[in-house]
Order: sequence, then C-alpha cells, then structure tokens
Amino acid sequence: MPASKPPTLQLVQVFRGAAALLVMLYHVGQVNHFYFPFAGNVFKWGHSGIDFFFVLSGFIMLFVHYERAGDAPYAGRFLALRAIRIYPIYWCVLAVTVAMVWAHPPPPDNQWAPPSTLAAPTLIHAALLYGQQHDAIVPVAWTLTYELAFYGFFATYLLFGARAFTVLALVWSGLIALQWAGLVDLGSHPVLLRPLVLEFLLGCVAALAVRRWTPHRVSGWWVLAAVGTVLAVAYGELVEAIDGYTWWWAPYFVLILAGAAYDHARRRRYPRLLVLLGEASYVIYLIHYGMVVVFARTIDAYRPTASLAPNLTLSLLAIAIVVTGIAVHLTIERPLLAWARRRLGR
Repeated sequence: MPASKPPTLQLVQVFRGAAALLVMLYHVGQVNHFYFPFAGNVFKWGHSGIDFFFVLSGFIMLFVHYERAGDAPYAGRFLALRAIRIYPIYWCVLAVTVAMVWAHPPPPDNQWAPPSTLAAPTLIHAALLYGQQHDAIVPVAWTLTYELAFYGFFATYLLFGARAFTVLALVWSGLIALQWAGLVDLGSHPVLLRPLVLEFLLGCVAALAVRRWTPHRVSGWWVLAAVGTVLAVAYGELVEAIDGYTWWWAPYFVLILAGAAYDHARRRRYPRLLVLLGEASYVIYLIHYGMVVVFARTIDAYRPTASLAPNLTLSLLAIAIVVTGIAVHLTIERPLLAWARRRLGR
C-alpha cells in the first residue's frame, strides 16, 4: 500500500539552508590572505553545519518514509531517487572542477584538488563517490560517502521493517562505541565506525519521536530555546570552553526535535527566500569550496589586500556564493532532477 504523504516540514527545509550557510561561512573564514579574521572569527563554529546535515539526514529519511516500513518493492525506487538527488549535479560540479584543474594546474601547496586529479583511478573513484575521505577532487564530497552509506542502511527499514532496522541500528551503534572506546579493533579508523554516524541515527530517533508523540500544540518558544542551546554551544566553542567537535550532536538533535514538532503540530509557512535557500542548499554546499579557492587564488595573483576591506570583501564573496548556488539550482539542478524523475517514472 502506498504511504500517505506526511505534512510539509518547511522549517526542516529552512534548517538545510542554515546548515549549508554555516559550512560555507566557515570556509569563507578560512581565507587568511587578509591576515584578518572574517567577522571577528565569529563563524569558527560553522564546521558544525556538517553535524546539522547528518542529524537532518536521519530525521528526514525516517520521517518521510515512516509508514513504508517493510515496503520492500519501494526500496529500489528509494535508492534510485536518492542516487538521482546526489549524483547528477555532483557530476556537473566534478566536471567543472576537473576542467579547471586541467586548464590551471594548482601550485604544489594547493589544498584543493589532489595531485592525481587527472589520473583515471582518481577520476573513477570521484565519479562513484568511492573512498572520498582523503584527496577528494571536490573536497566536500567526503560527506557524500557517508550519505550513500546512510541510504543503503535505511533501505533495510524498507526491506525488512522497523524491528530489523532498530536491531541493526543498535548493533551499529554498539560497534561504534566499542571501536572508539578502544575495546575492540575493527581496523584503523574505519569510516563507517566513526561517531559521526551516530548523528544520523539520532536523527532517526528524532523522527520517531515526532511521528509518534507530537502534541497537537507546540509553542514556538521551544524552538527559540533550542536555538539558544545551539548559540550557547557556539559561544562555548568560540571561547574554547568546550570541544565543539565533540558536542554538536546534542544541540542539533534538540533543535531538530523542537523545530519538527512545532512544524508537524500545525502546517506552517515561512519566507520564500528561506525555503529557497533550503532547496538550493545542496548546490551551495557543493560549489562553495571551489569558489572560495578561486577567490583565494585571485587574491594570490593580484595582491590587492591593501585596498580591500576584509569583512566587506568576504561578505560579498559569501553573497556571491549564495546567489550562484540559487541560480545553478533553478537553471540546472531543478530541471535536471525533473527530467531524471520523469525518466525513472517511465
């Protein structure tokens, strides 16, 4: 039986845009050619957008497909739809990156594309998103390796049902805990046994909670309190009171839980621009690092640092990335997705 369509969670879409902006602003802040911290280094915690993405990923997958537990015939379509979402626009960005590396070989101290970019094995691995933890041609592609693993794992929910999925999730969590506590040795830091995976599973827990126990009325104050929790952890990282790379799972779990419950209790609407940022978040995420590198290399070539206002210039760079991302989403990604989905439907 086909599953009923869940309520539209526009706030979760807004969250996706926020996560992409955080990662982008973090990398913009890494442009140190001005010898001046961008915005006082206030976006030092922007790396946590990755944690935000991972918790959101688990949440969205289980929330949207909650009623499809054990719907084995749908598993293949789910994986095909996810591949359509990930690969086509990624291949476009990969092709542009490879062309730029071929036309303008990076210097030896380059931290963008690896020296072996134009080698066949590197290109094949990049195209398949295999082994992108090190020396990825598109640097942010390392997270997509995790996403593909999450898609494959979630297919067990569709194939075998909620009970089998829960057991497997608990086993996976236990192996991660044992590996990183040093109680077992399952290899030298295996990718799929890193604590980052637990953020995806926490997102699934949040989706389960919202689907089963959301009250009919949820105050927006809960969302504001959750935002305050995120900002408190951000401040703790900025003043080096806490290790931000350890604790970000907690505030984002709370924020997604509160925001989704607020959204699910009643159909809500948000400013179109914020929703559009969420829709374009994947493109913004894919292209931002390359644009930052091109900007930095331009600064290296022309050295106009004495005449530029650092905060203003880097702010304009951030705006340019967002505008470019939205434009690529509207003119390339959206039509490409529509075409691919029509082909899949046939």
